[in-house]
Amino acid sequence: MAPDVRLFTHPISHYSVSAERMLAYKGIRFRPILAPYHDRQELLRVTGPDYLPALVWDGQVVTWKEIPSFLDRQRPEPALLPGTVAGVARALENWGHQVVEERVWRAVVTEIPPVLAPGVERWVFEEMQTRARGSWEVLVGRREEFRRDLEEYFGLVDGLVEGREWILGPASVADFGIYGSLSPWWTAGHATPPKYRALLRWADRIRRLGPAPRRTPPATGRRSIRPSAP
Repeated sequence: MAPDVRLFTHPISHYSVSAERMLAYKGIRFRPILAPYHDRQELLRVTGPDYLPALVWDGQVVTWKEIPSFLDRQRPEPALLPGTVAGVARALENWGHQVVEERVWRAVVTEIPPVLAPGVERWVFEEMQTRARGSWEVLVGRREEFRRDLEEYFGLVDGLVEGREWILGPASVADFGIYGSLSPWWTAGHATPPKYRALLRWADRIRRLGPAPRRTPPATGRRSIRPSAP
């Protein structure tokens, strides 16, 4: 019998996008549960912490840091942490989430509200981002500066996948972590610049992996966006 797999997720969460692609790579069907930006009550009730993503596997709660190793224990092949490159894969995954994603996020943060539900969710998002990053108007004004900075990181990722299907030979958490780190760019509705041909091919390969999750239709007024489309 197939396990009952649920994933608490949100399209603007780069860790959530990574987890969704890992499940797809493993060929594991799952039910995504939207945890709104402003309301994590259901997530708290089921899992305890309010961090995204949270995997619930036959009632067992798996926190986001544990998801790759947990999935490898449940389904060893194909591996997310291949033995010969596991350490490097973890390091590159961390670089994606901690370094690349910040460059992406700065460039698109002011374009994220249309992805969210109208009303309270958008208001809370803008309020929290303003508190963390300063004036919304200043962020809008610096958008082109942030995008120029991001170009370097598109180039770095393009170089990592030039001439190969996966970053380290076999697919690994390095691919899914870095893919997730780039996902806010796509979630905001942007295409990958066409000059990064290797990145485009790699991203499309990841996007097409495995079975599609069973999604709940978006709320009225929310943009219908494929957050993982390059």
